[in-house]
Amino acid sequence: MSRRDRPGGCYSKTALCELLGISRYGFYKHEERDLEFGVLVTSIVMYCRWLRSDDRLPRAGCRELYVLCREYFGEKFKIGRDRFYDVLRSNGLMLRQKQYRPRTTDSRHHFHIYEDLLNTSPRFLSKACGEMAVADITYVRCREGFLYLSLLTDCYSRYIIGWCLSRTLQTDGPLEALLMGIGFYKSHRISIKRLIHHSDRGIQYASSKYTDLLKINKIRISMTQCGDPLHNALAERMNNTVKNSWPYVYEAMDFEQAQRAVANAIMMYNTARPHTALGMKTPFQMVTGSSHNPLLTPTEAELAKMSLWGSSTPADGIPPSVFHS
Repeated sequence: MSRRDRPGGCYSKTALCELLGISRYGFYKHEERDLEFGVLVTSIVMYCRWLRSDDRLPRAGCRELYVLCREYFGEKFKIGRDRFYDVLRSNGLMLRQKQYRPRTTDSRHHFHIYEDLLNTSPRFLSKACGEMAVADITYVRCREGFLYLSLLTDCYSRYIIGWCLSRTLQTDGPLEALLMGIGFYKSHRISIKRLIHHSDRGIQYASSKYTDLLKINKIRISMTQCGDPLHNALAERMNNTVKNSWPYVYEAMDFEQAQRAVANAIMMYNTARPHTALGMKTPFQMVTGSSHNPLLTPTEAELAKMSLWGSSTPADGIPPSVFHS
């Protein structure tokens, strides 16, 4: 009895192909596709780990990672969304959502409460940069105690146009963010003739010092009429995104370190993080029309370093960017 006829014997690939009714070319082509897909998955995992590093987009969701990978790998990104999510799941790259709502508003003051120009019927919707900016304050716990982060965001582009991290809840922090925001519009030649500034009724935004600057620049003033955070929802979301999408250990930082960490988080948000409401574009792309994204140009050394952080390693002899066209 020959080895082929023997129970448990070895069969050649040619014999198996004949048995299954497929050609040898088809068999090797399938084997080649499996190898290519394996390399693609390894490259995706390495790139996503690089994107998730602390100074880039450590809390980037699946949709943001999918868009960035699709742009980075180009035509060689031959994988669907569901299978991409399976790759993230099997490599421990899924995130759990955290809910947190800070409260820093003190509306017990004698200053004038201006009309709400945002929560109207129908609701106001900005159709271009420079039509509405929303402001809010949140806090950051650091080694020195509490720090207070003032943010000013352009509603149309979602660009954080002004910010300030300060040690107190005085008006100086929001005022510095406002000055930065006005400077941003001027430097990008964006008209503010129709600009509405929307905020809560906090004493910082209602103070004469703050409203006088708005009036000097002929910016219309809008304020919430109640304590419902949904009446300033975009500003609340910005607070949460900047604070919780980058897992810096602020508690271990001093003021200067926390300031640098916040500055990097805002820079990455503005220039690199795709936004669902913007059709998965970044705020920078909305303002400038440029397609530049600093996260689409990692070096070989950075990707190789990130591969050491997990179980996946590159295929032998194949560089990490093999699928980057």
